[in-house]
Amino acid sequence: MKKLVLTLLAGAMLLASVNLKAQDSKGGVNGFKFGIGLEGALPSGGLKVYDAGAGLTLRFSQGIAENFDATLTSGGMAFFPKSFSGANTNTKASIFIPIKLGGRYMFSENFYGMAEAGMTIAKTYTVKSFNGTTPTYGFVSSSSFTYAPSIGARFGGFDIGVRYEGLDGGGFMGLRLGYDF
Repeated sequence: MKKLVLTLLAGAMLLASVNLKAQDSKGGVNGFKFGIGLEGALPSGGLKVYDAGAGLTLRFSQGIAENFDATLTSGGMAFFPKSFSGANTNTKASIFIPIKLGGRYMFSENFYGMAEAGMTIAKTYTVKSFNGTTPTYGFVSSSSFTYAPSIGARFGGFDIGVRYEGLDGGGFMGLRLGYDF
């Protein structure tokens, strides 16, 4: 929990301190922006025990130079295992909570590249013990380093991005459909 609080605090301080000379295409100053997005994920590597993932993310951005924003992204994603039935299934579901800092560079008015890095907290709902025929479930928590290169497009307030998000032992291809306020 201390890592989460310190990471969020560092990200907020970074975004608050970078209110520099960012300009929009009309010569005005780009300020602080907030966005919300729906997420979809196709697991790979060590996450192949899951069929898919879905969730919601929040993204904060602050222009720090022409065509460049600092970003802070967090939210929650649920990953669904390939099989829910049977007493031998020891993983039911996982919730991933990413906390990523990064930068977004606008190649043109609409298209961008972005790189983010940070930490993901994973909470896995799993069998903790098995007493005869009745399993006992509970959460197991872990955290790992996360990196996420992505490309995307922005049209007005709408944002669509595709990324690979790498974690310790696995990763996933992600699609984000968002709106910036």
